[in-house]
Amino acid sequence: MKLGSQIRELRRAAGMTQEQLGEKLMVSPQAVSKWELDTGFPDINLIPMMANLFGVSIDTIFGFDIEKREEKIEKLRREASRYFWDDPEKCEQMFLAAIEKYPTSDSLKADLLDLYITNAKEDKKEGYLTKAAKLAGQLIAEASDVFSLCRAKETLAEIYLRQDRYDDAKELINSLPYMYPYMLRDKMRVTSYILRGEDRLAEVRDWKLMETQELFLACAFEGEGYYEIGDYENALRSYTEAVDVIERFMKTKEISYAAYPIVGTQSNHWNHYLSIASCHYKLGRPDECGRTIDRARYIITHAWIGDKVWESDPEYYLSVYREEYHKLGLDEYRPLDI
Repeated sequence: MKLGSQIRELRRAAGMTQEQLGEKLMVSPQAVSKWELDTGFPDINLIPMMANLFGVSIDTIFGFDIEKREEKIEKLRREASRYFWDDPEKCEQMFLAAIEKYPTSDSLKADLLDLYITNAKEDKKEGYLTKAAKLAGQLIAEASDVFSLCRAKETLAEIYLRQDRYDDAKELINSLPYMYPYMLRDKMRVTSYILRGEDRLAEVRDWKLMETQELFLACAFEGEGYYEIGDYENALRSYTEAVDVIERFMKTKEISYAAYPIVGTQSNHWNHYLSIASCHYKLGRPDECGRTIDRARYIITHAWIGDKVWESDPEYYLSVYREEYHKLGLDEYRPLDI
């Protein structure tokens, strides 16, 4: 981390404005601003004064303990995320406490934003939606991490769509950068490219899972695009490709909780079959529509057996299935029987 970024982070953590810090150090707010933008540097004699003001070591001013800080933040993220689904209120409080301790952490704020928008979708809670919009705006204005910035813009675009502000959502999305995965030279990819044997396998297995998920999602969203413009033949082809990818990489041919290498793919599996059924119905193919509905029904009733949430509350999953069935207009072909 650059010196300017470290000064900005420590100042914010101390609850000071640039004016207040400048006053204590007997420099102008403009000087503090230049330090934080790395267009100017503080006199070396001011460094011990800043360390004293912030209650940290001189090493901290120069960012030598940033690695330890990131480790602590990552630990807090993991601890809070344990409650993401089962206890969102507790998860929120843990994230808020962590952000109070590390107020400039983009990753903590992005995780909290995910919590807000997920609950706004699931429970239709306007309180969560309002919190999500506010936090997304804050991240867009302040985030230095490009991944957190992109997550914030995506969330705000989703909120705009809920408010029927399609053009605003489109404008915001158009401001996102392109980040082609193969241009990333991260640990996963470089290990897969360069190392050998077990060392290569340690990372490439996870990479394959990620790419498999990306591929079936891309096929499905392509199908959705064709479906929206009434091109049901091409939509059918794309949705079928999505199902083919999922089934190609399942651990077993038999539908079960253990068959899916990525937990959650079960929902994509039955969902894409319902979309295929809808395409057949639109194209006047009732027999194919019926067979595909039967396949989707079999998946939703078998793919989650063994999952604790399913066993305690199968209605949680079935309600989503019913909602999608109605949305695709399949009631016109056959009344829902689940």
